[in-house]
Amino acid sequence: MTTIIETLNNSQLFSGLEEKTLERISERFVSVSYPAHTEVFREGDVGDTFYLMQEGEAALYKNLGTVQHKLRNLRTGDQFGERALISSARRIGTVKTKSAIKCLCMDEAGFKALMESEPRFAQRMLKLLVDRMKESDDAAARDMVAAHQALSFSLAKLADSRDPETGGHLYRVRAYCVLLSELLSKHPNYEKVINDAFIEHIYLAAPLHDIGKVAIPDGILMKQGKLTEAEFQIMMSHTVLGAEALDTVIEYCDHEMFQMARRIILCHHERWDGSGYPNGLKDTLIPVEARIMALADIYDALLSERVYKPAFEYQQTKDEILSQAGTRFDPDMVTVMFENIDIFESIHQKFREEAPKL
Repeated sequence: MTTIIETLNNSQLFSGLEEKTLERISERFVSVSYPAHTEVFREGDVGDTFYLMQEGEAALYKNLGTVQHKLRNLRTGDQFGERALISSARRIGTVKTKSAIKCLCMDEAGFKALMESEPRFAQRMLKLLVDRMKESDDAAARDMVAAHQALSFSLAKLADSRDPETGGHLYRVRAYCVLLSELLSKHPNYEKVINDAFIEHIYLAAPLHDIGKVAIPDGILMKQGKLTEAEFQIMMSHTVLGAEALDTVIEYCDHEMFQMARRIILCHHERWDGSGYPNGLKDTLIPVEARIMALADIYDALLSERVYKPAFEYQQTKDEILSQAGTRFDPDMVTVMFENIDIFESIHQKFREEAPKL
């Protein structure tokens, strides 16, 4: 069994400190056990405890829609929970145990007293936070907040458009995109492209995919029955119109999230065989994020009732998508999706009747 002193010596925050100093610090901690597969705390909780891993394994996750994205693993000697105590903010993620664990826990009062009484600890904590900022690129994170605000404004305008199903569709498609991105990040064809930043960006960008439809006349957008050739040409223009609308935003905020959103808006109706629109792009010339959106969008559309069609059943939807793997859709993406189709179906079932706030 690992003692408190041994755990402190295994931590980058405390290793190398004098024995008497470690003894003083150890008195501020209590050892707490957590069983396997439980939450130590949740994203959004009030931060009132600092944790130091003593035994076992855990992981820190961030919520992206219905998917929990793993940020980092936590093992003996690793600390977590400090940022919420320093900034008096809410928890930025959820910590779950992977095995039974023991943690050394210190309450907020003890943590602040330690920061004030032990200069070397405070210096090391400062270095740790600087390193974390470099890893997560907090400058980009601040940009992300600004981008998210602008995104929310765009979505608020879109929510006022004519389609009463828009809210639920946008939420589900965003969840599908995040899930598919997570799964593809482990695939050899995509692991060098899809990283944490990609997943966060697609989470924010996905709801913008059809903003160009705001400019399409009601008579075409809501038409029951097949569109004429002239009407279909107008409908197809929503990709270009949406991309042009985003160009104005990019002029003032050239954030990668908006660049990704523009690629999705413009290219999510391109087809793997080159027969799509607006530019007839083929296979890997189509941006990865647009290929993901194409699959997520049609999956939800097939399962949803529209003015021009009834909702498909799950098997009918699977058959339709599988029949177009390698022609309309990236075949590797279809394979990955259908290897995990039960998760996609559970998302659809959960939010079929809900239209949560974006």
